[in-house]
Amino acid sequence: MRKSGNWMELIDDRILEALNSESWSTPHFLSFDIEIAASEEQIFERCEVLRRAGFVEREFDDHYEITKWGALYLDGQVSAKVRRPEPAPRPPEAVRPGWYAGFG
Repeated sequence: MRKSGNWMELIDDRILEALNSESWSTPHFLSFDIEIAASEEQIFERCEVLRRAGFVEREFDDHYEITKWGALYLDGQVSAKVRRPEPAPRPPEAVRPGWYAGFG
């Protein structure tokens, strides 16, 4: 039985299952999978979340493959509550200057 985390969505399991059955795939090709039923943009976004959690790895620009942690999750040997995605860093244009918070 899989141990999903509260950060996961149903589509995440479908993506991991598809990547487990193939050696790699792209969000474009995964969007044609009937079981996933999501847009290319949604799949790309979830692949990035899974990548930050260590369940998938990005190869090249948009090629993703499952990692050993992703395979262990599918086998029910790893809990997704423990393998949480690391937050993405803010881009420089989204960071407020020091004077904004009264530090400057």
